[in-house]
Order: sequence, then C-alpha cells, then structure tokens
Amino acid sequence: MNRKQYGKRKRLRKRKIKRLMIAYLLRAIVILIPIIMMILMVCGCLYIYERFTKEDEKVNKDTDIYTDRNAGNDAAPVASTENNAPGFCVVVDAGHGGIDGGTVSGKAVEKDINLSVAWKLKAILENDNIEVILTRSSDEDISLADRTSVANDSNADFFISLHCNSYEEDARIAGLECYYDNSNATESKRYAESIIDAVSLSEDIETRHAKTEGYYVLRNTQMPAVLVEMGFLSNYSESQKLLDDDYQESLAQRIAEGISNEIKREENL
Repeated sequence: MNRKQYGKRKRLRKRKIKRLMIAYLLRAIVILIPIIMMILMVCGCLYIYERFTKEDEKVNKDTDIYTDRNAGNDAAPVASTENNAPGFCVVVDAGHGGIDGGTVSGKAVEKDINLSVAWKLKAILENDNIEVILTRSSDEDISLADRTSVANDSNADFFISLHCNSYEEDARIAGLECYYDNSNATESKRYAESIIDAVSLSEDIETRHAKTEGYYVLRNTQMPAVLVEMGFLSNYSESQKLLDDDYQESLAQRIAEGISNEIKREENL
C-alpha cells in the first residue's frame, strides 16, 4: 500500500467514526427528550398539587374573614367562632405587612414575627372564651386607618398592636416594652402594666417598662389600647429568640395572661 492509498483510507476511517458519533449522539438525544418531558410533567404535577394543597389549608385557616374598605385599603380581620358566647372581644393587630416589612435584621423580619405571635395569641385567648379579631390574617398591606376602623366598627373591648423594636445606636438594649396613649388612658395604662407584670414573671423574656406614646393606632381607637414592642431586633440574641417558635408561644402566653388578669380585675370591681 502506497502512502496515497494509506492517507485516503485514514480519512475514510475518520469520516466513518465521525458519522458513528453523530448517529449515537442523535440516538441519545431522541431517548433523552421523552425522559426529560416526563420529568417535567411529574414536577409540574407535584407543583400543582402542592399549590392547591396550600391554598386549601389557607382557606381552612382563613374562614370567617370579612372585609372592610376604609381609607382605600382592604382590611381582613379574622373573628373567633370557637366559643358560643364570648363575653369579651379583643382586636389583635399584627403590625406592618405586605411591602412594609418593618424592621429587618438578618433572617428576622418584623412583619412575619408580628403575625406569627398574633396567631398564637389569638388561639390562647380564644381558649379562655375571649373573642378575637385579627386586623390581618396573612402578609398583606393594611393601613393604620383600617386597623383602627376594624377595632371601632367591631365594638371591641380591647385593642393590642404587636411590633418588634430596634435601636441601632446601642445593640445591647433588649426587652419587651408596652405603650399606651397619654390622653384619658387610665384603662389602657392598667392593661399595659398588667402585660408587663405578666411577662416579667418569665425567666426567658426580658421586660422594660410601660410607657406613653401617641401612636396613631392608640390615639384613634375608641377602647383601651396598647402597643407591645416584643423585643429588639437590633439585639442579636433577642432577635434569634423572636425567631424561635417556642419563644413566640411563651411570649403570646404571657401577653394573654396580662390581658386576662386585667379583664378579671375589672370584672371583680
């Protein structure tokens, strides 16, 4: 075999190998396409199932919701229906919500903590035969005017707004604070002090003081009202506690005790 024939045969062999590689590649693609389509279909079905399952859970959780449309926003309070004839009504306001996240410190987002504690407080108060209305039941925007309208329109006996504090100038500061409006606030002051007293009995929860402050929701509600700053997200240790479900449960339990203690005191007068 001369050099020319050898070169020609070598080129033919390369072309044959190339054609074989292309053929196997095409076969692999043909096989993979239906497999990928099946995987996508399964993932799609799982996504749809999970989404509808969550929607069902949300619907079950959010039953007994009614809408108020003051000040151009939708307020969606959730009323208690677990007790036949509750003798006392509390409006629990989870501060912030929607695009207004409140204070954010790492993973700690104020609006989420407020809502989580609000749901826990609702369950505890309902168990004590107290009717509870939430100004918001999910992550939604509710104006300050709507929040107070929910309380006033429902003729509630008490209003409590839940928040988290922050003080960037000194990250060492920690503790729960309770505010009330200073105008004609004798009853509000008693509730604020009762909550502080109840929370201070806990070994895990640090407390500060009951204070006066002219917050909108305190000035514009027609019943005793307090605003609770449950802790400082600017304090790392306290922010981590506020993310803990057990700590939130303990916090809600102590706040509920403060409310119940003042209700019982008034009933015994």
